[in-house]
Amino acid sequence: MFFLSFYLLSGNLNTLLIFKIPGVSFFEIQPVRFIYLMLLFLIIRKTWYSIGKSKASFDRKVAWFEIALFGYVFFLSLSALVNIAVNEALKTILDAVAFIIIMFGLRKIEDQPSYNIIGKSMIITGVFTSIISLIQLVNNPYFMRIGDNRRAFGSLIRSNGIFSAEYLNSYYLIIAIVWVLTTIKNKMLRIGLVVLFSVGVATSFMRMSWLLLILILLVYFIVVNRTAIEKLLFAAGTCIAVILVIFTIYSNDIMKSSLVQDRLNDSVDYRKGYYTMVLDNIHKRPFLGFGDLKNEVYYENLLLITKDRDRATAASGSLHSGYFSSLFRYGIPALLCFTLFTTLSVKYYSTFFGKNLYYMIPFAVSVIFMIGNMTNSFLFISYLSVLYAIHIGIGMGTKEIDEQSLIYTKSKTEVLSARPNESL
Repeated sequence: MFFLSFYLLSGNLNTLLIFKIPGVSFFEIQPVRFIYLMLLFLIIRKTWYSIGKSKASFDRKVAWFEIALFGYVFFLSLSALVNIAVNEALKTILDAVAFIIIMFGLRKIEDQPSYNIIGKSMIITGVFTSIISLIQLVNNPYFMRIGDNRRAFGSLIRSNGIFSAEYLNSYYLIIAIVWVLTTIKNKMLRIGLVVLFSVGVATSFMRMSWLLLILILLVYFIVVNRTAIEKLLFAAGTCIAVILVIFTIYSNDIMKSSLVQDRLNDSVDYRKGYYTMVLDNIHKRPFLGFGDLKNEVYYENLLLITKDRDRATAASGSLHSGYFSSLFRYGIPALLCFTLFTTLSVKYYSTFFGKNLYYMIPFAVSVIFMIGNMTNSFLFISYLSVLYAIHIGIGMGTKEIDEQSLIYTKSKTEVLSARPNESL
């Protein structure tokens, strides 16, 4: 748990700890790999000691999203082995297996205090990255910046916090907000942290993260907290008024910003060109796709679309969609499995958080991963996919805890009811 907390506390700064193994070109030591190896040992140990003691683990019902995940990893592995070099194929397969290990490793922990430590780690990191984001926005845009420096509007640069990109910063903060709403009992502290993290999300100037934040808050306040509609309307009206004032003051800068111009520009150097390229070429290899982005089809089409050799050789950039990336790289069956995996996990946890608020956490992360993959590629084992695996595992572990508690309560009730009635 210490290493996992360190991974969450350090954001993308932990990439500074990556180093290659001499003589092994396709493998390098990364913090996340150390974590999934530790979790693999945990799975083996708990499975070994549970053999013969209980049959509960073998009788556990497998959720449909788990079956979809196994199907996706199967087709991914088959595509990698058929289409690309062995060393690259092994790396791709290991990353997919790592996702499964992290997910099931977190489930095997089955300890609420340990899960709470993960939440506290994310909240602490959320405070630091929000403060750093504000400093990057209003004072020094390169303060502790380790990645992209994309322009927002005017002279302002999108804030990354302690992450390599603004979208990772904002998605992390949205997940931290859900932890705050779920676990922090002090009302004033809860409000203060939500406001601070929301400001951090706003400094990313990323439209999708703003929409996801609004969606998650609406679900919480309407479905979970059942907040009065007049309070929500007042809050919405206040936000709209603030946005209108800001737009009025900075309208010229905003209209000239990349935030707006990226959507007004109709050139092919945008995502529509990438998606069209995938749809126009997938018929050549519909079942297993092309394996990766380093192939002639990708090179020729991306060079035509972007006029950028780095993009064409996959040295930078991506297809900007996890779904289109899955289709192009691994084929139609893999796309179907990946889509089912993301959507069924959302459906699965949406049926539980009404009974236990803790399920709101894996539900929210599932929503972020499902929608975030529409405009960015978060395939295994990117940073957001690691967060997804962690929280999916937490949800599965929480369900195990609830089921064990229910079995214990039921057994205790049966024992008490089986006792003969004592005469007064």
